[in-house]
Amino acid sequence: MNLFFRLLFVFIRATMSKRRIGLLDHARLKYRVWLTDQDMFAHMTNSRYMSFADLGTVNYIIRSGCWRTMRKLGWFPVICGQSMTITRMLKTPQKFEIVSNLVGWDDTYVGISHKFMRDGRQHAEVRVIAKFASSDRKRLMPQDMIDAVGSSAVSPPMPAAFQDIIDELTAAKTAQIQGHKTT
Repeated sequence: MNLFFRLLFVFIRATMSKRRIGLLDHARLKYRVWLTDQDMFAHMTNSRYMSFADLGTVNYIIRSGCWRTMRKLGWFPVICGQSMTITRMLKTPQKFEIVSNLVGWDDTYVGISHKFMRDGRQHAEVRVIAKFASSDRKRLMPQDMIDAVGSSAVSPPMPAAFQDIIDELTAAKTAQIQGHKTT
């Protein structure tokens, strides 16, 4: 339940904020690890990193202006793959910051990074690969969203860790298609 209130707070705060960001800028959220965020080993549980990354995605989408455009057009993001690296555990009652940004896109997917920072040091990173879908089932490409928000941004090269997730998705889809052909 505490994540619901955090989500509500992020949504209201980002919506009410006059401070917008560009598509390739960083969006930031500040939090503290609560007792309800930790596991039996007294550090933030692995699943909380993914949940906080979702909050970072919501914050980024609203602050970059994508949310309003997506609602108007009936579009929505779909997370297709994620990976996480934790280098230092966060513990109660430590403060931390989530730094979220769009790292690149190709013809199908966008990559979003969520870095968990404390005292200027990275403790973890959640890498997200997503695509856009529409309520009318029209095929959308990331460039459609870039154009719809009126940006002329050009994708930086997709970092290798994100390309690896895309390659895994492609392999899984190929295997699924081949599996259907044999049955």
